Amino acid sequence: MDKAELLLEAYLSRREIDPFDLTEDEAKAVGEKFAQLLIEKEGLGGYKITKSGLWGVLTNKMITKHELELWFKTHKLEVEIIALVKNGEVEKTFIGLEVPATRFKTWDVPKYYMIADNAFAGRLYVGKEIEPPYGHFKLFINGELVGEGSPNYNPSKVVRPDQTGYVACGAFIGPVSVAKGDLIRVEGKKTFQVKAI
Repeated sequence: MDKAELLLEAYLSRREIDPFDLTEDEAKAVGEKFAQLLIEKEGLGGYKITKSGLWGVLTNKMITKHELELWFKTHKLEVEIIALVKNGEVEKTFIGLEVPATRFKTWDVPKYYMIADNAFAGRLYVGKEIEPPYGHFKLFINGELVGEGSPNYNPSKVVRPDQTGYVACGAFIGPVSVAKGDLIRVEGKKTFQVKAI
């Protein structure tokens, strides 16, 4: 089984694997194949961008508007503006949550492992529709304020011309740790809450 297939098997079985030997040179090819396998299995739902500028694909199954089921042992949580895009044009924007996860047993790996692991794409929670100016938001977990911030980007300038689907445009609060059972609340121009299960 090659490295992309190992990652796919870990993703589908919801388990973490030990980081395998990987060179910087092969990471891009592994990541591209892993992304392609994900799309073949679950359909392309959209894209995510990381603070370091890496792109990953989001499958249809990764995206939810209802409950937020955490699939792996450790997840991060980020508040983002999510754009609904058609052929590179932003049709709507939402306030929502990107919930990165890694297929590896540790987050403490070199950046090129992130490239191989589809930019740590995990779940995407699409919250309430919102229009600019977006304003300032606060993130509460179990009633405790854990972060606040404002998006300083224009989604139309983030999305790429070839993209269609939901695009997570970049974290402006987080990442913070999140676990099953946590009640997540985002307050701002639009407010929503969701329980991680």
